[in-house]
Amino acid sequence: MKFSEIAGCSAATILLGLALSPVGAHATTLSNLIAGSTLIQGDVTFDNFAFTDFFDSETPFAGDRPVSASQIEITTAATASTVSLTATIAPGISIAGAPPGTNLDHIFEFFLDFTVSVAAPSTRQIIGASLGGGDLSASGDAVSEVVFAPGGFSIPGDRLEIFEAPGFVPSSASSDSQSLTAASSYLFEGSIEGNTGVGGMAGLSTFTLTFDLAGNAPPGPAPVPIPASLPLLLGALAGLGLLHRRPRG
Repeated sequence: MKFSEIAGCSAATILLGLALSPVGAHATTLSNLIAGSTLIQGDVTFDNFAFTDFFDSETPFAGDRPVSASQIEITTAATASTVSLTATIAPGISIAGAPPGTNLDHIFEFFLDFTVSVAAPSTRQIIGASLGGGDLSASGDAVSEVVFAPGGFSIPGDRLEIFEAPGFVPSSASSDSQSLTAASSYLFEGSIEGNTGVGGMAGLSTFTLTFDLAGNAPPGPAPVPIPASLPLLLGALAGLGLLHRRPRG
């Protein structure tokens, strides 16, 4: 295949992709979000992200697990009546045992806050939230947990919590949900932490928050009909000099 034919195919693919692909990113690193970026999923916006690692102010022992915002990817997805946010930590968190010669545990601990809002002109409201989809692990003398507070920890109320804690009763919870007073926006503050004593192991790498929405979502942008877009595509290719008449004979 000639270079011009390859270039023509590539250009056609790119232009068709631009015509058909949805607008807006749905995944980015937490470091981008705390720098001011937002994630938009349909009529829902996630913004005002804040992150603090416990070891921003404390010195870790060897075996503790500091966490960086650049190690956390935030991804959003949606159904007709829900929108979700998934945090994925890579490499995954894993701690074990205790610092030798101390009465302390090995730990990981960080805080993750954000605001979820339904953007005008949509009139949908957030009416509930659930926490799950985690791969928390703990064995022996250990705890691993994720806790989120709708409205913030300063506001009394139920918390969304998943955990693995072999020494406690109950010893685990893989999901939690809560109805919320209908509102167009909520602050969520989160605490993600774990600790291990002698012989213990704990870790996690992902969890998901899902938000229930009431009302009808505004219609999305109308798709571009392929026949109507072909003149634009052909004109663009001709302008690039990538369309050639076949030789006779």
